[in-house]
Amino acid sequence: MLQSVLPAADTIEQASVTARRNEVIVPRQAIAGEQLQALSTSSVADALKFFSGVQIKDYGGLGGQKTINVRSLGTQHTGVYIDGIRITNCQNGTVDLGKYSLANMESVELFNANKVSPLMTASEYASASTVYFTTKRPEKTALKAIVSAGSFKTVRAQLHGSYKKSFFGDVELMHSCGNYPFSYHSAWEDTTGIRRNSDVTFFRAEGGYFNDKIRSHIYLYSSERGLPGGVVRRLSDKFGDVGREADVNTFAQFSYSDSWGRHQLKYNARYAFDYLHANARFLENQFVHYENRYRQQDLYNGLVYTYSGPHLSLAFSPDLRLSDLSCDVYGMQYVLRTDFKAVASASYNTGGLKASASLLFTDIKDHSKMTTADRMRRLTPAAHLSYSFSRLTLRAFYKTIFRAPTLNDLYYTQVGRRDLKPEYTEQFNLGLSYNIPNLQLQLDAYHNEVWDKIVCIPQGASYNWRMLNYGYVTTNGVDLSARGRYKEFSLLVSGTLQDVRDLSDPDDPLSYRHEFLYSPKLSASAILTWTHRRFTASISHMYCSRRYWTYVEEDQLAAYHCTDAKIQYALKKYLTLSLECNDIFDIRYEVVQRWPLPGRRFALTAVLNI
Repeated sequence: MLQSVLPAADTIEQASVTARRNEVIVPRQAIAGEQLQALSTSSVADALKFFSGVQIKDYGGLGGQKTINVRSLGTQHTGVYIDGIRITNCQNGTVDLGKYSLANMESVELFNANKVSPLMTASEYASASTVYFTTKRPEKTALKAIVSAGSFKTVRAQLHGSYKKSFFGDVELMHSCGNYPFSYHSAWEDTTGIRRNSDVTFFRAEGGYFNDKIRSHIYLYSSERGLPGGVVRRLSDKFGDVGREADVNTFAQFSYSDSWGRHQLKYNARYAFDYLHANARFLENQFVHYENRYRQQDLYNGLVYTYSGPHLSLAFSPDLRLSDLSCDVYGMQYVLRTDFKAVASASYNTGGLKASASLLFTDIKDHSKMTTADRMRRLTPAAHLSYSFSRLTLRAFYKTIFRAPTLNDLYYTQVGRRDLKPEYTEQFNLGLSYNIPNLQLQLDAYHNEVWDKIVCIPQGASYNWRMLNYGYVTTNGVDLSARGRYKEFSLLVSGTLQDVRDLSDPDDPLSYRHEFLYSPKLSASAILTWTHRRFTASISHMYCSRRYWTYVEEDQLAAYHCTDAKIQYALKKYLTLSLECNDIFDIRYEVVQRWPLPGRRFALTAVLNI
């Protein structure tokens, strides 16, 4: 699998060493190359759900928001990177993974704690876990057209072009009415219905330029969609609220790296602009009526210098991010956040011993005509250690990190609190890897602690909520991952067994030492891929045990299975057809309570290579 994630041939040796080092010293999971493209999915979120320790929160519908939670630490503790530069959202701190396509991705990787690699910027150390999407570099001059039709009146058209090994451009248009049948069962109701207001239309365009020292990427995503809301029967005897959302997400990023002798230098720059129009001013809504427009800008610059000796490597990286939010929400005013980070790190490598340590400094300050939160200045350390002998590697890491309150947490009208503390995490991990040709095994045991969790809780009256630091949560778990290849078959199996406990309030007998909400004890997945000449087939299966959605014993989401399949056949050199089926057995499950997902659905795709 290492070869499938490597760049051009003239850098194969260096990239191979880097990938191997990451895999050894920290827990790393990856899907790349043919196995990635063979999945019955087009969203990066659906690829990540096959990693151990990962929970994807899916809020229903083909256009529903999809966020990632790793080892039950919370969505905001996972950093998401495209080509090594972080995607951010200063408003709410979450990244909607449903907006990013697999079409142009060469690999999807997950690192617990952080990657250990030369030329890492300070921001790459600033998360409890990190997800990396690597853009596929062009291989030749080519033009490809893709058309697809599927369930719920879903149609998609895509055009992809590349020039030599330097440029690529990609545009995609998709529409779906999205109104799928659902079933909802509880102790008080047993009903079926049709999800309404679930349509989505989006346009995506992106492109990039590459050479030996430069990687650049531009991106545009524009969508208009319905917000069906949770399945709650209102006084009108109808299910759900009515809302609409239109958004535009853009970014342009640039990365330059060079080396001379034992010295390496890298510079990253990124500018992003996001616009969101959320509208719930409809007569059908009984309680919530709003119409707001939000505009965010994000400007990032990062520099890293590395000195690599025979055994010892030293690195230093400062970076600065300026993020602002303007909106027409009553009582909120323009906010500019300055986020400065600097990290000093050292790595030692001799024989089978590898060690790495880092110290990250973070300085965050908000600027506004409103009263702002206090400045946050923190130092957070991390350390990694591994030892390899024969085909076995033992490893361990320790990391502490925090996530700052988002602008919504601090300033949103009647909800935000200026005195919120950062949410801290502390992670301990012991693991081992075993590697032989065509078989790789990973086993990790971990213990996590989270202090001062930032939560939104009701304050006495209906629709009166408040952000608070509430909670101390511990997690003990085991992750298992196995990857194998035999002739034309490849198999990826992963699983997680964990116990997550709320230790926040010893005086609350309902919640104290109770299983934390939306945290399954057991989750597992498998992907089997078969490639034979012009034929490729893939089947994937996922299991998730029951989860609590409140601390009441009866309030549990049922365990579920989900099986997907995809077959692909190249009729001729220029034409490929594929048929995929998601949720083959039509198990209509929920990831979030009262947000039922679509059941069985199909898609037929034709790819024309010109």
